[in-house]
Amino acid sequence: MIQIGIDYYPEHWDASLWEKDLAQMEAIGVSCVRVAEFAWAKLEPQEGSFDFAWLDEAVEAIARHGMKVILCTPTNCPPDWLYRQYPDCLQWNTEQGPTYTGIRGHRCQSSPVFRGHVERIVSALAQRYANHPAVYAWQLDNEIETNQCVCPSCREKFQAWCREKYGTLENLNRCWGTDVWSGQYSDWSQLRPHTKLAGYQIGWYNPAYILDWERFGASVTAEYAAFQAGIIRRYKPDAIITTNACFSPVNQTDLHLEFQSLNVAAYDNYPPVRLPEDSEEVYSAAFGLDLIRGLKRKNFWILEQLGGPGGCWGPMAPNLEPGMLEGYALQAVAHGADLVSFFRWRTAVSGAEMFCHGLLDHSGKPNRRLRELCQAVQTLQKHPYLDKTTLVSPVALLYGANQAFALRNQRQSDGFRYWTQPQLLHEACGNLGVNVDVIEEAQSLAGYHVVLVPVHTVVNAKTVENLYAFARDGGTVVLTDRCGVKNEYGNCIGGEELPTVFAALAGCHVEEYDPIGQQKQEILGKNGKTYAITSWCDLLQCDSAEPIARYLGRYYDGTPAITKNSYGKGCVYYIGTVGEKAMYRDLLLEIFRALGIAVQEQLPRGVEITTRSGEGGTYRFTFNNTAAPVCFPLGGEEIRLKPLEMRIDVM
Repeated sequence: MIQIGIDYYPEHWDASLWEKDLAQMEAIGVSCVRVAEFAWAKLEPQEGSFDFAWLDEAVEAIARHGMKVILCTPTNCPPDWLYRQYPDCLQWNTEQGPTYTGIRGHRCQSSPVFRGHVERIVSALAQRYANHPAVYAWQLDNEIETNQCVCPSCREKFQAWCREKYGTLENLNRCWGTDVWSGQYSDWSQLRPHTKLAGYQIGWYNPAYILDWERFGASVTAEYAAFQAGIIRRYKPDAIITTNACFSPVNQTDLHLEFQSLNVAAYDNYPPVRLPEDSEEVYSAAFGLDLIRGLKRKNFWILEQLGGPGGCWGPMAPNLEPGMLEGYALQAVAHGADLVSFFRWRTAVSGAEMFCHGLLDHSGKPNRRLRELCQAVQTLQKHPYLDKTTLVSPVALLYGANQAFALRNQRQSDGFRYWTQPQLLHEACGNLGVNVDVIEEAQSLAGYHVVLVPVHTVVNAKTVENLYAFARDGGTVVLTDRCGVKNEYGNCIGGEELPTVFAALAGCHVEEYDPIGQQKQEILGKNGKTYAITSWCDLLQCDSAEPIARYLGRYYDGTPAITKNSYGKGCVYYIGTVGEKAMYRDLLLEIFRALGIAVQEQLPRGVEITTRSGEGGTYRFTFNNTAAPVCFPLGGEEIRLKPLEMRIDVM
């Protein structure tokens, strides 16, 4: 059975409300409750003095109502007394001193002093609750972003990390290319963390140095998660341990690295509540869901699912449209979520998140959102064996944290973003009804028929080896612009024409490129269709490949823009530009047809189909991820879906 959870904060409410709330959750069909996420000050009001009485009572109350507990380590928000007594625990944003403690997540993940306090609180929790029959699983910290602290401890650790990686300063200077702008280092102590000081654009820094700084921060975060998991496993070796991943536009960490030491991948899922009017905008949460499933290459959990309109980090968001709460929850299940926990039960009446709405508004009265939750639970109860299924995909889409780091820190053209092309390719798969796995770039490609390789800028040698072998053995590879640009250190590969290490695979090379930014142009496909393009134009010369689309206009009118090459028993496509949605859909449709992969050609734009199968049966999920009703043929039947409606068919 797919589990439905609730994020609950008993410390925020009078104990007289707990029984009412938990009874209502039980009646709905909730199976687990997540607690204690930010409760450190309540649990340890003074150093070494613990108060577990309220948490004991809450855990027992949850158990009495037949529900399990997901217990959180409260380390994202240390108490103010800790920061006052131990300022070395504070994160530094600049080398001038620590950040002001006005918001959560101030802690330095690498601070030895902070780690000591973490050891104490997590040990106390684990010793008390690890073997409690109601405690089902553990969540570490909260939305752990990559460590960006620049305190003296982090400075020393960064220097040690670089020394271990490069061995000598001569090697570091060579790999970083520090001859430019007289950037050579003559002593390890000269290596400093990146401070992102106001007025200094990140593009002014040595990109190789910035890339390693990002890698270092991600390694600290992964080690921080492993450190906490290790404490819990001392008391319960078989504990189920996870953390709630999020996507940060600034401090995104390496999620594959972070989850290596954890049992289950988990995610905080907040899809957009305002659907865009621009039909070319990619807004579906499906890509993120498949990426999270790809972290472990198995089903995952949602630890915070959209329960109401937001209102903390910016102005209050619009209210949820009818069907949105249920539809988005079922979309998560369609992409492999076996547990969906809603944030939160009651909307807070104080604190920064008082307008970050939960299922119940400040009145605490039943409402439309709660009714939709009940409907979602009832829908899932009709399919009790869904948890014994997963997604089996013929397509893999490669994702790498190094690519995200490099392209965030050194923009390629105005409006060019790393995430754009992966999402465009992914959306095209969903709109054709083809499952796709978003996997780490160096993982095995066994079992796939098509591998999508968008914007593989920083070359990974294992990825290159895998792709050549995959195509040689009969697989189909799709490469895009900005593949093969940089070596593993983040410096451009010299002496070779783009796509450098992929040139023999693609059967073409880039004669020159035009970073057109926001400008709009067109290409003409071999199929006779024209497509709008933007952002980037690789002007391709075919070696062994054939052109299947050419540029229209400008000085490179007629120059190949997309090519197709035979390699070994397989086939390789190279997309040299960033196109509209129809370009990717039509190209993938051609590829899937040629390979005999079943597709749904009649789906309207915005409609997504995924399939879960396994011991529990085969289930097809058809989701209208738009704000308008749709009608279309599917399997000999006319399908009508309301906005944001999910249909589940047993196949």
